[in-house]
Amino acid sequence: MHLTGANVLMGGVEGRLDGHAHVFRADLPMSGVRRYTPSYNATLADYVKLLRSADLAGSILVQPSFLGTDNSFMLDALDAVAEMPDLTFKGVVVLDPDENLPDLDAMSAAGVIGVRLNRVGPMGDQPLDPDAWGPLLRRVDDAGWHVEVHSEGARLAPILSVLLDRCRTVVVDHFGLPDPQNPLACPGHKSILSAPNGRVLVKTSGPYRVFPKLLSEHAAALCTPIFDSFLNGLGAENMLWGSDWPWTRFENHHSYPEALDWVERWREAA
Repeated sequence: MHLTGANVLMGGVEGRLDGHAHVFRADLPMSGVRRYTPSYNATLADYVKLLRSADLAGSILVQPSFLGTDNSFMLDALDAVAEMPDLTFKGVVVLDPDENLPDLDAMSAAGVIGVRLNRVGPMGDQPLDPDAWGPLLRRVDDAGWHVEVHSEGARLAPILSVLLDRCRTVVVDHFGLPDPQNPLACPGHKSILSAPNGRVLVKTSGPYRVFPKLLSEHAAALCTPIFDSFLNGLGAENMLWGSDWPWTRFENHHSYPEALDWVERWREAA
């Protein structure tokens, strides 16, 4: 049993895939509103080595929130990997409904398949305004992209409601960040499971973000019943594993092989 959600999102690419990773440099212009500022480079070359050492077929690169809507570095990475016949990459960008939108057709041609909404922390203090986001979401949906949402589980249900009214496919980051005290009873977890069949996919990634006070290995073990719940409720075709490389804010807590081992153990336990 393999998780095939990334294969579906990437247009039927075969093989094992990493559904969530980032590339960036510390000297790039940073967003004025951010929770984190990197002090190191996460290069495409280093990441490609990890993919090849793990015998993976490709990846979905996600624009990190601290770079804001300047997606140029990630788009350059997509252009660079187009010259690597052994790997397939796609990208998820960050856009702002209050800014002039770029040419989405050109972005699609470059390999973009989604747009990310980061609603974690102060970014999610206000409800997702359907009037403000509606035009952007319609254009994204018309382009055939998915909408990826990063939100705490306590806030997720109303966000999903807005998105599912306007978008065909929604992807939820990091297990939906359920309440660590009672993840299976979290409203966000329940809203993912009750969504229309096939329209919400979930990333089994970042267990240390679900249980940030615990060591990564312990956090990964506690994510097993959450994984099980999604597998039974959504099916493997609506789930995707992501390494979350380079694990911003948790860089020294684990390794890429360990992150791969977590998903193998989740699958075996299921």
